[in-house]
Amino acid sequence: MTMMTIAICDDMQADTRRLHKQLVQIVPGSEIRIFKSGELLLEELEKKRKPYDVIFVNMDSKKTDGLNTIRKIREREMSVAVIFMSRSDEYYRDAFDMFAYNYLLKPVTLEALEYVMEPLKKRLNADTDERMIHFQYRARVYTLRHSQVSYITSSLHIVNFHMTDGSTLQCRGKLKDFEKQLENSTFLRCHQSFIVNMERITGAKTESFSIGENVIPISRSYNKTAHERYEEYLQLQQEISWGGVSE
Repeated sequence: MTMMTIAICDDMQADTRRLHKQLVQIVPGSEIRIFKSGELLLEELEKKRKPYDVIFVNMDSKKTDGLNTIRKIREREMSVAVIFMSRSDEYYRDAFDMFAYNYLLKPVTLEALEYVMEPLKKRLNADTDERMIHFQYRARVYTLRHSQVSYITSSLHIVNFHMTDGSTLQCRGKLKDFEKQLENSTFLRCHQSFIVNMERITGAKTESFSIGENVIPISRSYNKTAHERYEEYLQLQQEISWGGVSE
């Protein structure tokens, strides 16, 4: 069963009750929170470590202040699915500019909502088995899939996440702050200041790993365990590619 965390930002009680009832029918067991203003939703997002899977925002109410609310959501989180709701199509251009997931005309029908929610349910199921890294920096909450991160470095109480697309994200802290989120994963500590994602390693030497043109040092204290773990990882990948049969 697909379960989601869903936020509804709408002060129109009849519309909210209708949408809530429909969502319960489509994604039973999900956590659904209702906010009567954009300000209350944004306050909640400041506190919430894990962002919502879906956020519905009413564009027609001044109390909700939909455009400003969504703009501030996007400053914190780009991956969450934001769905515009309105009784007209006047916000279509804004929806495009703010990377809206979809646009629903009120009154929202069950058929239209099912059409929008079905791909989200499939996407959530596809991501269920993938591990995540969560952190907060400068009032913004980040959620990174393990597969998005090539390696992690730390220096002067700043942790840098080097992404597969070449970008770098950072937060205050130390590598040990993320040990729980990285345990039993493809991430390997190879240096006091470096953690590498074994999935991204393209070459290995006695004193370093390579990820493309990036050289990740292996310190003397981590050398033996780092190479042993990487050899175990390569052996496992080989067995998987052979269908679980090893000679």
